[in-house]
Amino acid sequence: MNVVWSALLVLIAMPRQADVKTPPENFELNNEGLGETFSSFQLLHPKAVCVNSSKSRKDCYQWEGVSIFGLTAHPGSNCSPEKHNSAECAEGLTAEFGDDHLILLVYSVAGSDKRDAAAELKKKYGAPVIDTSEATIWTGTRMRTLSIAVGKATEGNEGKSLITFMIQG
Repeated sequence: MNVVWSALLVLIAMPRQADVKTPPENFELNNEGLGETFSSFQLLHPKAVCVNSSKSRKDCYQWEGVSIFGLTAHPGSNCSPEKHNSAECAEGLTAEFGDDHLILLVYSVAGSDKRDAAAELKKKYGAPVIDTSEATIWTGTRMRTLSIAVGKATEGNEGKSLITFMIQG
């Protein structure tokens, strides 16, 4: 998965095309947006397991009952925050909170074709700044991004192919 994230960071840093419509200030996935409060997230995701990773940061993971754009996550049966980076636990939901506000939201589901989901997001956010078979990326104001990437569950092309949806900023 680290290879996918590294590639995304390089693509995000590329200059914008002049004809690309500026997207809204905030992106959403499954009606959740950056800045959402931790308590609101907990109400929407009662099965999420959250851990304090520092004094002001919480990381949350959910493996059961996770779906997006009609695609459902099918993770292994023994996933935990300690095992969240393993190939069998790569599918599901990850959320990161800074000072009790959402700063990162990731949905990962098995698959290799992101076209339908990308088409839906294009209707909402307009043309992306990057659009390849591996990644579709929108950039917004205040360093916010929305991306869909297709890649393997772990580095070295191990594990199944995943479609990863991410908002961050």
